[in-house]
Amino acid sequence: MDTNKDKKTNNFIADQKNHDEFEKDLLGFDILNDSLKKPSEKGFSLGFSTHIIRKIEVKQQRQFNLKIYSLLAVILLMSLVLLITLFNEDQLSMMFSLFFKYKFIILFTLIAVSLVQIGSRSFILKEEKD
Repeated sequence: MDTNKDKKTNNFIADQKNHDEFEKDLLGFDILNDSLKKPSEKGFSLGFSTHIIRKIEVKQQRQFNLKIYSLLAVILLMSLVLLITLFNEDQLSMMFSLFFKYKFIILFTLIAVSLVQIGSRSFILKEEKD
């Protein structure tokens, strides 16, 4: 019977030690949580650097997109010039007649794609402001 009491006593002591460690951890987490809820004393918010980094990345992405779009515009212009020089009059008139035959479908597609691009850009800008 003595051994049974000793085992229970040892288990109780071990449980008490675990409970004390848990209490210390809980107290530490409470202190950390309270300190994170308080605003920074230096004047900057806690997410200040992430906001600055995000703005820099957005600016760099816009510059990159501008370069890519400019390159694509130059390539398209050069392709059109090459197209005009390689085809004769009959082939060009046939292509233009085909374009004029389906002008509403082509125009609708271009407008739809443009509106989707503008809409997605405005949603992205709204998310950045929030």
